[in-house]
Amino acid sequence: MNARTNARTNGSLYDTPLGEADGGVSAFVHSWLPAPPARVLEIGSGDGKLALALAEEGWRVTAVDPRAPEGEPFIRGAVEDLDASEHGPFDAAVAVLSLHHLPDIEVALDKVRPLLRPGAVFIVDDFGKEELEDEATAAYSFYQRLALLLGGYCPVKHSAGAVLDGDSFEGWRSRLSRHWEHIDKGRTVLSALEARFEGREFASGPFLVRDGLDPGLEPLERKLIEAGGIRPIGFRWVGVAQG
Repeated sequence: MNARTNARTNGSLYDTPLGEADGGVSAFVHSWLPAPPARVLEIGSGDGKLALALAEEGWRVTAVDPRAPEGEPFIRGAVEDLDASEHGPFDAAVAVLSLHHLPDIEVALDKVRPLLRPGAVFIVDDFGKEELEDEATAAYSFYQRLALLLGGYCPVKHSAGAVLDGDSFEGWRSRLSRHWEHIDKGRTVLSALEARFEGREFASGPFLVRDGLDPGLEPLERKLIEAGGIRPIGFRWVGVAQG
């Protein structure tokens, strides 16, 4: 990913093993959040597990997602529709595997910025679909998944990258490309972030073990990335809202 311009590369953002239940996200987010009871905006809360955990630990959380659960601390809707005068200012924003889904990343981030107080930290965990355009990276993902399938082990059947019975390598790549056609590339997300926030830390790292590969394969994925054999698909970025 060549979009990074400001953030300092910090490999420690991937120190926590991704094979944990939440892919190491909780440890990453906790390491950057201001102390509770700081106000936290979660963009794209999904099933709400992270938001509920943070709220239980004392943070004042507002979690926004078009399919958010009902009740506190959730708002079912789009972050673009939040009114800063009603909901802001927040001390931190968190986005886990969500920014690439936004209909227009630049419009959305222009709406997010007024919701954050100056100095607020923005914590992002995401991935770059474009890295699977690399032949070796795609082949590693496919054939590891195929081996798991043939061995009768499919840990994440709903994964976008899941290998189905009868799949060929090219057929799998084509289906995955169509599935991800309408999401942003990682470099697009990074460019939009760094045009609006001051980047502080950045790292790219493993992701496939969070998307259907056995956690036992994480050391191999890390080793191949470090050796330059495959590309890192995941990335983590931390920035700050300026006054």
